[in-house]
Amino acid sequence: MLRTGLFTLIAALCAVLLPATADAAPAPGVRASYANPVRTDGHVDAAATIDRLRAMNANTYAFLVQNETDWHELEAFLPEAQTAGLTVWTYLVPPTECPGGTSCAEYLPHKKDYTAWARAIGALSLRYPVLKAWAIDDFNHNLPFFTAAYTKQIRDAGRAVQPGLEFYPVVYSDAVTTSFVDTYGGTIDSVIVPFRDDPHRNTLWTGSLSTQLDTLITRLAAKNRKLILMVYASTLSATTVAPDVAYVRAVTAVGMQYTAAGKIAGVIQYALPLTPGRPQKSDKSFAHTGNGGLVFTVHPDTATKAGDFAAASTTVRLDEGSASCRMVLWHSDDRAGSSPAGYHVKQAQVGGTQVWQRDVATEGTDWYTSAPIDLTPRLTGGSATLTLRLYEAKAVADYEVVARFDDVSLTGCHVADPGFEATGGWTFSRGNGAVNVGQHVYDPAYSTSVLAAVGALYAA
Repeated sequence: MLRTGLFTLIAALCAVLLPATADAAPAPGVRASYANPVRTDGHVDAAATIDRLRAMNANTYAFLVQNETDWHELEAFLPEAQTAGLTVWTYLVPPTECPGGTSCAEYLPHKKDYTAWARAIGALSLRYPVLKAWAIDDFNHNLPFFTAAYTKQIRDAGRAVQPGLEFYPVVYSDAVTTSFVDTYGGTIDSVIVPFRDDPHRNTLWTGSLSTQLDTLITRLAAKNRKLILMVYASTLSATTVAPDVAYVRAVTAVGMQYTAAGKIAGVIQYALPLTPGRPQKSDKSFAHTGNGGLVFTVHPDTATKAGDFAAASTTVRLDEGSASCRMVLWHSDDRAGSSPAGYHVKQAQVGGTQVWQRDVATEGTDWYTSAPIDLTPRLTGGSATLTLRLYEAKAVADYEVVARFDDVSLTGCHVADPGFEATGGWTFSRGNGAVNVGQHVYDPAYSTSVLAAVGALYAA
């Protein structure tokens, strides 16, 4: 999950979570962030980072230890956190992410000895009681190394030093199986579960979140354990569309509802940027004009079936005094005219009847307009449902595409939010998760906006 760049930042998690006893589920309330801290002169600016976390109404910060100096940065951060009353978790990387490779020879100070890491974290917790827990990223990708026996050993090593120290592995939803819970449930305290619409891997679609949470809550209850929901507040690797503010808000809101109901232990933000005024990492605008656009995706190495689709719908209504309705669509995609035709098709339907379509291979990658489309015969009582969608005319095994709509231009009639600049005007559906749809609004000051959005939810 974590990525190392030329200037690797220590990440932190903001969550709402309270510590648990050895055999009891944690109480609701963690508002956490695994965020990029504020840095000055190459070092973590503890005071500025804590100020931003307070503005976010976070009560917990997950401090990433990955690079050579990170352990010492953590030691320097903890006194400030102690004074502020900010709960801290130490967030370690597994062998698959160690600096220098899987031997962890450059992962200092304790390298691949996670028992030693646990004891050292326990010792720090004795000095600074706000250090309540520790986590390991991408735990389920390293199960041959982290056997159940070794996991119990490392958790017990930390507790031998600090009996209240808790351990939270990061496990993706499709790996939180009944077998995993049976095998590891007694060796962990809670599970950090990132939401990425598994098995479809994207940060565009949120509709599967509640179903996934309900399933995992039931499984973990067998061992009296709860999960901590991780929200991607920064770009997830191997995805096409970066999370925007509305996406983070939507996932966080569901997590906070489940937290308030006592169903999960809390919410943590993945790599939420704390430095104000920054755009989203690796983000771009999908809009024709403004900042918002409607986006459809089929990812690489993704199989679809003929008839699969994703759709966005709204209601088109006649203007007062109008007797006709005409529409022009702005549309685009990233497939050149030389791409294979007959697979991905952009479509518009009104009242359930198709009124326009265009193969993604018909034109280039610029924005184009449709010819004017007369919608009047499709209206009933002056209104009808308008649906824009990406449809699979034939199955594909590995044929990626990003298709877009924006600036729905109407004469004599109107829809809510024709430029996709706000949320709430359109509803989304899909016939198979292999084809995804969502609204994306680019924000050049994303870090400021997302902190405010999460802060408002955390405050509530």
